[in-house]
Amino acid sequence: MEIGWRHVLAGVAALFILFLVVKMRPARRRRDALSAEVQAARERARRAATPRERAEALCDAGVQAMHGGRRVTAAVGFFVRAMRADPTSARVIELASGALAKRKPRLLEKILWRRLAVLPWDGEHRDAVRAAAGGLEALYRRGIRDRSRAEIMRKLTRTLG
Repeated sequence: MEIGWRHVLAGVAALFILFLVVKMRPARRRRDALSAEVQAARERARRAATPRERAEALCDAGVQAMHGGRRVTAAVGFFVRAMRADPTSARVIELASGALAKRKPRLLEKILWRRLAVLPWDGEHRDAVRAAAGGLEALYRRGIRDRSRAEIMRKLTRTLG
């Protein structure tokens, strides 16, 4: 009698493993395709000659990671690395703001405040500071909905303009 139950248990386990393989196969294909696009952008970032090119490639990797909606944490990492690679770029901040505003508004708020804290507010960094203030303004108007903070950021953006 014991041998019969072992066979039944082994058969049920085999069916369960087959079910898992069939169900997970499409998700793995999508993840592999997404990873290939992200890997290509990361490779471009490694080969970049200038900080601007490196930042743009890292932004592309972040956008590709966000595209599927599954790798939000990886996308945040790419955007932060892009901001560090080229601290003068307003485009990097605008791309990060556009990609993260709906999914992670509080995390985006923290990132933008840190950008404002570490960037000097003069000369070549002025556009990046303006973009961070504008991103915070948009975030406070739509995502977080804090009118007083949005108004402060609007005034700051106007002052920097």
